[in-house]
Amino acid sequence: MSELKKLVEAIVFVSPEPVSPKQLAENLGIELEEVEKILEGLESEYRDRGIILKKVAGGYRFFTSPTLAPKIKPFIEDKPVKLSRPLLEVLAIVAYNQPITKKEIWQIRGHNPDGAIKSLLEKGLIEVVGRANTPGRPKLYGTTDAFLFHFGLNSLEDLPKIRLEEIE
Repeated sequence: MSELKKLVEAIVFVSPEPVSPKQLAENLGIELEEVEKILEGLESEYRDRGIILKKVAGGYRFFTSPTLAPKIKPFIEDKPVKLSRPLLEVLAIVAYNQPITKKEIWQIRGHNPDGAIKSLLEKGLIEVVGRANTPGRPKLYGTTDAFLFHFGLNSLEDLPKIRLEEIE
């Protein structure tokens, strides 16, 4: 294994957040294509092991293999972000309709979303992404990389498709 490959592996391993190929290339002073090749090789090498390399939130991070979860669970303290039904409803509305204003969330959901928005902002799952070009210039909300990470998504394109017959 080359020293560069070991270095990339170690950086991804110690990072608490997903590391993007661009970050690696810039910080290591190497071409993006070389970093991507190294990451693809590592992803392949770790595919059938207890630890896997997965692309999430636009970067790479090591995870335990999902097939081992039941046997690993007793060894870790699991403190997932708790999301109540109202929080999940508002989060889903934001995820599928972003950027979106509080008023639009209220119109879709039929309930005041203030508490849910505040809680989702505190948890870092949504953020203010701008202001609407309407009277009062209301805040626009969108999801964060923490949202992608929490749900194991690489990008918003990975969100499940909504079928209209499920809603009606």
